[in-house]
Amino acid sequence: MMKVSVPDGLEELFERGLKTLSTSLSRLKRKPSVTVDYVFGIMPSEKSAKEMRLELYEELFG
Repeated sequence: MMKVSVPDGLEELFERGLKTLSTSLSRLKRKPSVTVDYVFGIMPSEKSAKEMRLELYEELFG
């Protein structure tokens, strides 16, 4: 727990800022809503979903 001193009259503004910050941080933790399997059915490609996953992994992590 953390205590914060907020000037009088700015409590609402501080709360809104804190809610916005916590919401944006929680979005970073969420997994992407679209997976390679989902995209594989839509995108025309001659590669399998497994090949696409491996390429993506290699691109991201070297």
